[in-house]
Amino acid sequence: MEAIVTIKENWLTRKPQRRALYSTLFSVLVLLLGTLVYLNNLFEATTLMPASYVSVFKQFQIWRLWTTLFAHADIQHVMSNLILFLPFAYYLASYFGFFFFPVFAFFSGGCINFVVLNTMPGDVNLIGVSGVVHWMGAAWMTLAFLIDRRESWRRRLLKVLGVSLILFIPDTFKLEVSYLSHFIGYLFGVLCALMYYLFFFRKFRDAEVLEIEHDDLELRES
Repeated sequence: MEAIVTIKENWLTRKPQRRALYSTLFSVLVLLLGTLVYLNNLFEATTLMPASYVSVFKQFQIWRLWTTLFAHADIQHVMSNLILFLPFAYYLASYFGFFFFPVFAFFSGGCINFVVLNTMPGDVNLIGVSGVVHWMGAAWMTLAFLIDRRESWRRRLLKVLGVSLILFIPDTFKLEVSYLSHFIGYLFGVLCALMYYLFFFRKFRDAEVLEIEHDDLELRES
């Protein structure tokens, strides 16, 4: 008699938490308000919000690493980010809590800007939340790959690579876009998700529900 063990449920098969909708909507509202403040130059926002190498590393205005996340060139810029920001925000908050998103996500956004600004000309501003969006996408797919073990790791890896190619590889390249910010954001997302998974490894494994089937084998002698 051979036992066949399959995973029927896990941490991600549960229903999403309803309260995650509130943190998602709040985050979207803050992004939109920040964009409106920046575009209308309220409280001298165009001077105070963006981050550049000079303002951060020469003038030591560290807060700009985070305020620049809420500044966008125009409404189209912020709306293009919200297309992916919304679903990833909801699912990250639903399954991994308020600390992981938005707190850890936006903290990581400042760290991403810190790295990217070191590679940019001193007077060029880096604005927008796209680095965080790539962090969110990479974090979600990495955690899904590690937690949802109902399929083989090869099949899961192919899904992650396929979705990443579809969502995060641009069809055209624009000079005004920092693709390094996208890449660093994605890389940070993978690393942060891996650390998060290792820290809560036991919790995720305890959430798995196993089903054991017995395959009766008939033995014959010849």
